[in-house]
Amino acid sequence: MAYKWKVLIVMVVASFMVLLDTTVVNVALPTIMNDFKTNLAKAQLVITMYLLAIALVIPLTGYLSDRIGTQRLFTYCIAGFTIGAALSSISWDINSLIFFRIIQGIGGGIIMPLGIALVFRSVAREEQGTMIAIAGVPIVLAPVLGPILSGFLVESVGWRFIWLPHIPIGILGVVLARTQLRETERVANLTFDYKGFILAGFGFSVALIALTRVTQDGWTSTPVLGLFLLSAISLIGWVFVELREKTPLLDLRIFKNFTYTMAAIVYFVSTLIMFAALFLLPVFLQSVRGLSPIQTGLLLMPEAIALGVTILVAGRLYDKVGPIPVIVPGLLGLAYSMWMLHGLDVTTSDADLVKILILRGASMGMMALPAFTLAMSVHPIESLARASALTNVLRQLFPAFGIALFATLLQTRTAFHFSNLAQTITPDSLEAVQVLSRLKEVAGQFGASEAVANQAAIGVLNGIVQQRAAVSAFQDVFLIATGIVLLGLIPSLLLRKPKPSEQASPVSATPAAEPAD
Repeated sequence: MAYKWKVLIVMVVASFMVLLDTTVVNVALPTIMNDFKTNLAKAQLVITMYLLAIALVIPLTGYLSDRIGTQRLFTYCIAGFTIGAALSSISWDINSLIFFRIIQGIGGGIIMPLGIALVFRSVAREEQGTMIAIAGVPIVLAPVLGPILSGFLVESVGWRFIWLPHIPIGILGVVLARTQLRETERVANLTFDYKGFILAGFGFSVALIALTRVTQDGWTSTPVLGLFLLSAISLIGWVFVELREKTPLLDLRIFKNFTYTMAAIVYFVSTLIMFAALFLLPVFLQSVRGLSPIQTGLLLMPEAIALGVTILVAGRLYDKVGPIPVIVPGLLGLAYSMWMLHGLDVTTSDADLVKILILRGASMGMMALPAFTLAMSVHPIESLARASALTNVLRQLFPAFGIALFATLLQTRTAFHFSNLAQTITPDSLEAVQVLSRLKEVAGQFGASEAVANQAAIGVLNGIVQQRAAVSAFQDVFLIATGIVLLGLIPSLLLRKPKPSEQASPVSATPAAEPAD
């Protein structure tokens, strides 16, 4: 078997496991919230801290692979991720679960950029679109399959079991990495960009903490504004350090490549919207519509199927016609599907929702993988590792901040709509009188007193107001998501496929290095 196929197999197995875990919690989140008696602002950290941990360790990929060796690093990371999954399944409160998810993120963060760089290095330039489409199946499909698997496991055996399938996959990944990957020579006397690492880690973490405090303190509160200011100072310092550093952990100079920058923006928009919707939809379907986890997972399944099929087609189309004829229709389809979700309410039928999700899945497949392939294909072979690291850091940061932002917006808009509705649905309003009258009638049939009927009416009215406020808040958030997608239209129209002389060349003929001891 050619080495490129060995690399592809190892990369697909390992990355599928890691990316499945980015959304496997989504369907289980309402159940976890109930079990641990916590709110959405705290519970969403189970997802966002995992994504943030991945983003923060990705810049270490090049440094650690040179110091440790590619094969060893792959093996250690898969093993660490698997251990974190096992620990997550036995967590005893929300804080321990967040901590174990961070361990998972640290273990899994390096797998993606290292695997992607190896695939690009081992594939001929004329095969890049097709091969990355195959490798990209787990990149885009795994996050969509996560809610389906999670729904089945939560419904049948409990939320703690959502991480157990990772254990055999992790063991398989360790075996494949040890037996199929070529080891590389270790490089001594490497300098470590500790300034950039500390500034980036601090700046992004503080910004995420600020977002999570908005719901309790407000956007304009002193603590939130202070945290955002501190984050901005740190990140400005990080950019300054990285641009001056000879061997930065993240080479921001890559953004000088116009095609890469435009393709990266399109890719990040699609990734942000995909993760945000996969976070919001399970919460809506279970908390507002009252569906079970398995019903939620089954409703999301057609989207996963459409996405998987479209990815393979989009890869071939990209090789033949270039990026714009593939990406622009995908972007418009994604915007339209998000606009349709803007009209989602409790009366939306399952059939209508499935149609929207199929369009969304197909549109993401047309948009995400071609944009990612284009972003990676414009770099010479010596820059692939740095480009892969930068792309994957931003790929994790955008969803992490997107989920935190949308969770914050959802809670603040729910409170806003609840306050407005509470002023219209009063004990004297027509709707309240009708509910009270019906409950009195039912209460009389069972011999209950008028006081009991009044108390029941208040509870029913409160539930009606909460449900309507939640629906309006979800509609607001999906409308904002539609606007974000449309912003990606501008860079998508500026894309062009690089000439053969500009593309990364393969190194499949390069002899393997002797294993380092």
